[in-house]
Amino acid sequence: MVENVKGVSTINIRPPQEYAKYEYEVDIDGKKQMACVEKTPNGKVTIKVGNGKDVKVIKTDVEGLMEFNKNYKPKDILYNSKPIEQPNEQKEVYSGKLAQIMKNIALAGMMINGHRSNQGLQDFTNQQQIMQDNFNAMQMHQQAVDAAMQAHNMAVQMTTPGMGIV
Repeated sequence: MVENVKGVSTINIRPPQEYAKYEYEVDIDGKKQMACVEKTPNGKVTIKVGNGKDVKVIKTDVEGLMEFNKNYKPKDILYNSKPIEQPNEQKEVYSGKLAQIMKNIALAGMMINGHRSNQGLQDFTNQQQIMQDNFNAMQMHQQAVDAAMQAHNMAVQMTTPGMGIV
């Protein structure tokens, strides 16, 4: 490795400096205004707010910029706030009083949660799924009990004299 070259001085390489400048619209006291933000490498931020005639200059740091944006920058709309309604394609597999009970529970839940936010609707959907899972588990348990009872009755028939397979 070469340590020294005659007539050449060493060069210090510095990391790149971050400098940002951008503009966006803000809403201050019900008035739409433009905000021009300049961010320097040392963490200082200059915010110029105004409509051309009256310009206010705010000198702050990155945390102050985040607070300014939180208070005055309009919120981005990322998705439609109304859920997309899809036709109910679920076929009715339950009958009798149990099906009526499940329908009444679902209807009561929908009426209770009818005026809540989307989060409330999501919670309601989760509750319905849990209730459906519990109902399915109860049905599977009942089927297992029925199968066990049938096997028990068959075993009793097989061990009872004169009741075997004909």
